[in-house]
Amino acid sequence: MLHVTCHRLVEQILEKLFESVPKVRLLKLFTRNPEEHFTSKELIRKTQVSGAQVKRELAWFVKLGLLKTKIEGLKYEIKKKSRSRRKRGSPVAARKRPPKILTKIRKERVYYANSEFKLLEELKALMVKASVVNKGKLLGQIKGLGGVKLCVVSGVFLNGNNSRTDLLVVGSIKKKKLGAFLAKIESEIGKQLRYTVMDTDEFKYRMNMYDRFLRDILEEPHEKLINKLNL
Repeated sequence: MLHVTCHRLVEQILEKLFESVPKVRLLKLFTRNPEEHFTSKELIRKTQVSGAQVKRELAWFVKLGLLKTKIEGLKYEIKKKSRSRRKRGSPVAARKRPPKILTKIRKERVYYANSEFKLLEELKALMVKASVVNKGKLLGQIKGLGGVKLCVVSGVFLNGNNSRTDLLVVGSIKKKKLGAFLAKIESEIGKQLRYTVMDTDEFKYRMNMYDRFLRDILEEPHEKLINKLNL
């Protein structure tokens, strides 16, 4: 009877955990980065979930025991403009001084995975499997970056962590779209991407010079989504 009760409890927890996209995105982020602490602002940015939804789900995760929270002193930098000065009576224009960088500490509430949560390891394994990106969808997004000649995925896209980079893109890339593309992918997989972008001439030059970085990428497990360079 006790076994049945526990099993039903697990079922209820899982049903609640996976009932919405915001929950799943937050789960991926916390389980794939179990050592990190996040403020609510960081969570909103990294998951691309609204503030109201993040606040609601965090309260539920803390109540469930999956997350812990505390107040932590965080360092941040602010730029203070420096006044330009010139000698009195000098015809020389005043030189602009570089802004001063001030470091301050601000207390903020942070959230992090509870290492003692009984289902944490199971959730980690499940979230890794759930983070597999649809290659067809990814290909369409990459084509939207511009004239891509080569796109190689490895590392996190193949459930690995030892690759030199997760994403290699070669060609004429629209940089304005790159940031939005990376933010969207990272919010879906719950992991910060290691990416490399270069133009075709640089890539060919480095390949001809037997660049170790590129050779490592192409010798390790990888997949070419676009290969107009016939590698």
